[in-house]
Amino acid sequence: MKSIFDFDTNMRASDSTQPRTVQTRDAKDETAFALFGSGALHESGYARLTAAERDRLRPINDGAAWLAEHASGIQLRFATDSTQIVLHARLRSKFDMTNMTQISQCGADLYVFDEQRNMFMLLDVARFRFDASEYELQLCRFAPEQKAMRKYLLYLPLYMAVDEMSIGLDEGAAVKPYGFDNAAKIAVYGTSIVQGASASRPGLAPTNVLSRALDCETFNFGFSGCAFMEPEMGDMLGARPSFDCLIVDTDPNAGIDARLEQNAAKFFDAFFVHRPQTPVALYSRILFSLDLYDDYRVKLRDYYRGFLKDLAATYRRKGYDMRFIDGSKLLKGNFTEYSTDGIHPNDAGMRVLANSYIAAVKRMLAR
Repeated sequence: MKSIFDFDTNMRASDSTQPRTVQTRDAKDETAFALFGSGALHESGYARLTAAERDRLRPINDGAAWLAEHASGIQLRFATDSTQIVLHARLRSKFDMTNMTQISQCGADLYVFDEQRNMFMLLDVARFRFDASEYELQLCRFAPEQKAMRKYLLYLPLYMAVDEMSIGLDEGAAVKPYGFDNAAKIAVYGTSIVQGASASRPGLAPTNVLSRALDCETFNFGFSGCAFMEPEMGDMLGARPSFDCLIVDTDPNAGIDARLEQNAAKFFDAFFVHRPQTPVALYSRILFSLDLYDDYRVKLRDYYRGFLKDLAATYRRKGYDMRFIDGSKLLKGNFTEYSTDGIHPNDAGMRVLANSYIAAVKRMLAR
């Protein structure tokens, strides 16, 4: 039987490539690499909440506790003169989502800093067998005469727990970690859309676009189908050592029933106990294709848009810096073209959302 791989080798899994001899280092080797996007990286794996935080959350929201082990928004930054980069990853499970690519759910994408363009450019993606829960593949390969010190940025999977990860470089290659020019730290709490569904690869998730655009560390607290604004979550986010601003985009989950109205004030009260000076951008949800014919969904959307706008005004009167952003105004024209499945943004939709986040963060940081 014929296959697409018979005619287009760019579609083939790339883990069959034989790398040159490499020296492998654990991705948590701080002498070589810098990891960002989580306060739990001192523990095993690449979770977004610590084990203690997940244990606290599990009795009230087991889904969010489980999803917090997914590596969305975590990034590895390093500079090296190696002529190749080999990625080894051991995952908790296999690719199984219908509205995500295997690269975005379980893979990675590698960026290189282009000195002429003064920006990070996509270099390669992890193409691995769809039935694999562990892979080792060469993400880039330069000719020996192209050897040069370059900065790299690797984004981890959006919808998968990574139990182990290592990087292989030329034997004797120079390698060092590096950070950000902007010291600001941005937290984004939200739904599957924040977590990255349905970006085609990790680097196009909204928090990762935000991080590259502002050259700062972002923390992705997107919990697919489980962003319900419990006060315990507000307390945990507020207790984190340093966030310069917070984006809250939970309406698509908490706003499907009464939980948004029941939990929102308790969530913010718990957050502001720790961080009364931290500015917050509060979003109502974007438009969904179902809004075209589901009258009840439209009424709920409009109700919670008004509720969130009033809530932000209430907190401003109390002296807190909270801004409301109407998500229903973000997708212009035929808003259904920005979606993969009628709800989750495709890459074009992700860019629109990320641009709004970028503008909101710039305003908050400039106050």
